[in-house]
Amino acid sequence: MRRLGGLFDEMVSSPALWRAWRTFRRGKRGRSSVRSFEVDAERHILRLHRELAVGSYRPRGYRLRLIVEPKRRLIAAAPVRDRVVHHAVHQALAPALDRRLVEQTYACLPGRGSHRAVLAFLVALRRYRWALQLDIRHYFLSIHRPTLLHLMERSVKDRRVLELLTVIAESGEGLYAGEAARSFLDLEMGFPPPGCGLPIGNLTSQWWGNHYLSGADHFVLRELRVGAYQRYMDDLTLFDDSRERLVEARDRLARWLGEERRLRLKRPDAEARRATGAFSYLGYRVSRRGVEPLPAALARARHALGERVRAGSVDSLERSIASVRGWLGFPHGG
Repeated sequence: MRRLGGLFDEMVSSPALWRAWRTFRRGKRGRSSVRSFEVDAERHILRLHRELAVGSYRPRGYRLRLIVEPKRRLIAAAPVRDRVVHHAVHQALAPALDRRLVEQTYACLPGRGSHRAVLAFLVALRRYRWALQLDIRHYFLSIHRPTLLHLMERSVKDRRVLELLTVIAESGEGLYAGEAARSFLDLEMGFPPPGCGLPIGNLTSQWWGNHYLSGADHFVLRELRVGAYQRYMDDLTLFDDSRERLVEARDRLARWLGEERRLRLKRPDAEARRATGAFSYLGYRVSRRGVEPLPAALARARHALGERVRAGSVDSLERSIASVRGWLGFPHGG
């Protein structure tokens, strides 16, 4: 596999940072932090370029925000300047590295996404007799940063790019160590261990989270050889006509995750279920009859739409309406 090199100068150039800024601000121009950056964007971009070019750039910390729906999370909001850097890194590396992901992974990738994942789930459900759904315990908080950076080094040979990736990855060290954060997330003492955890909310974290399990994708496809497999971030689903084969695959996959990625399944004893039943998947109820949104997910969509109507943000409202239309127009049955 050819390693990428000669990327740094272009990645941190002023034109690249401007592209990253324009990409980031889409749909966010009503936010006060974005308006403040935009007022003096030229100076901010120039300063970022200089800091990155000489190696003095350092992230400025995060603001934690509590989320309880659809599950309890602490979103780490980075300052606008740092999020521009995240977008610059992503736009430089993702086009080449994302092509190396298997076609059975769907999260955070152009042309894929949750709708395609749900349709693939439906196709496999109609084809096989059994399905086994697995996910990772505290996934983003469990990602081992040295292992992640080693994986990046296997794909990227530019030393300055790797140094920047290290700075970004390490920026979340200790972020979830406070008593309030630990209590909210119900974390036991000593977790996450040293060297583990990525800020939940960064574009880079989402992107890295997808790549961190790429090796698991290859292990399942090459070694376990179940009937069908797909992954959406840390949600992994295996399909087969043999329940016993799925249980064996679950145990072998759990060992691989622990040995190769220092991860644990949330439910290591998860049972395979008959494909004739209904499954909850990515906000939808999926059965052989078709797909429909879960009531809780619809309620969240209605609430979000109402909030944006009250806020009066035109861009945000238009995106919300498009999202709801997409849900209501999702194919059923067939």
